[in-house]
Amino acid sequence: MKVRTCWSALEIKAELVVKQLRAETGQTLQLLESLSASQRRILQMYEEYHAKAVALTTAQGMSAVQNHRQFMVQLQSLQARVESDIGKTKQYLQVLEQRTVKAETQRIKMQSLLDNDRLAVRNFENRREQRGMDEMGMIQFNHARAA
Repeated sequence: MKVRTCWSALEIKAELVVKQLRAETGQTLQLLESLSASQRRILQMYEEYHAKAVALTTAQGMSAVQNHRQFMVQLQSLQARVESDIGKTKQYLQVLEQRTVKAETQRIKMQSLLDNDRLAVRNFENRREQRGMDEMGMIQFNHARAA
């Protein structure tokens, strides 16, 4: 009796899935950090330009004031887009976490099946060896009695 190779193959496959999901989670966390940094920079730029807007007067020209307002509106829309991306990334992280938990459970199940199969093979071998030793003992006993 041999250990079935299917369990080790399935366990390796499950381990590969877990590694891929963890790598994808790491990349997504880096993306989330990058988006958060972008959000902070945009907020800082908006605050700086808002402070300049207070200082702008109509003496500098109506077109300069209008351009400044237009830029601030663009910063606000960019801020909203980054916030939306952050929300989507966080949702995706939750999905990845759920998938990782399922994959890890599957990997543990495959590992348990492999361990159980190895144990069954070892028990079978031990019983066979014990049977052989018992037979040898009986032969020696019978031989000693006959002599």
